[in-house]
Amino acid sequence: MKEQTVPYLCGGVFFVLLTEAKGKSASRRKLKCGKKDRVSNRNMLEALIQMLMPSFKQPTVGRTFEGDTSDYRSCKVSYGANLPFDDGVEINRFDDRVKNRYLSVLDDMERFVEEYLKTESDERMQWLTQALLTLIDKDTLIKPNEQFYLSDTPITKSELLALNHYCLSALLIGIWHYIIMHRPDNMRGRSTFEAWHCRSNGTNGRWNFISNIGKNYPKPITYQLFGENKGESWTEDRSGVEDMGELIDGAYEGELPKVEVYEAPFTDPITQKQVVAEFHVEAKDNGVAIGQVFGGLVIGKRGNKDE
Repeated sequence: MKEQTVPYLCGGVFFVLLTEAKGKSASRRKLKCGKKDRVSNRNMLEALIQMLMPSFKQPTVGRTFEGDTSDYRSCKVSYGANLPFDDGVEINRFDDRVKNRYLSVLDDMERFVEEYLKTESDERMQWLTQALLTLIDKDTLIKPNEQFYLSDTPITKSELLALNHYCLSALLIGIWHYIIMHRPDNMRGRSTFEAWHCRSNGTNGRWNFISNIGKNYPKPITYQLFGENKGESWTEDRSGVEDMGELIDGAYEGELPKVEVYEAPFTDPITQKQVVAEFHVEAKDNGVAIGQVFGGLVIGKRGNKDE
């Protein structure tokens, strides 16, 4: 028999905390006026699955995805036809993206936070951060040296809990990646789900969340919703050097300038930001521009070659 612990970190338990922290659903009146309910549980789970499998869409025929979402959240199932958490090819692809193309995954998670979690209430996001950290701390089956990817360089559970400031988007990536790679048995979280909820009106009533997890965190911590590059909004083009020709065409007339792209990625020693690429543009009029790509495009001063 597998060792049991409460709380137990798995996809359903993680999803419970996300749905408790999410922004309020649209009212019936707003829905009648055409406003889309963008924070439904099924839409949130679809977005999480799309980080694993970008092509995934909610099924429109057969068993409703809402039922799958409810079963996953309550830790009754681990995977299924509409829950591809056993797809080894997609799991390996997601693992590779987190480890080797981390900024692209961060973009996805920032969209998720913006779409489903960000509200006017800082207290809700503070609680979510504290609840997630408490869950990791109290799950004794997660050993102190196990790793979480809050960047492309992992840190251990002990190092994670020792921090005083967190980027919520990065924390969500680290936990979701850990679940996908190390906690495939979602049904082991059923005891945690039942400990965190009580049922109203007998055995067929609604499950109400009653847990105090995260409300009394043992030390003061701060958080930010997005990474350091969020100021360069992900709604802008962040494809880096691939679309640099279009930028150059708009900046210069006539003959295209000479472009040199240096080795990357690396960490800028001054800003400590990860640089995706560094480039040097030499124009026909003897002008020169240098810059770096952090995920968004940052162009430095344009001056004379001899400067």
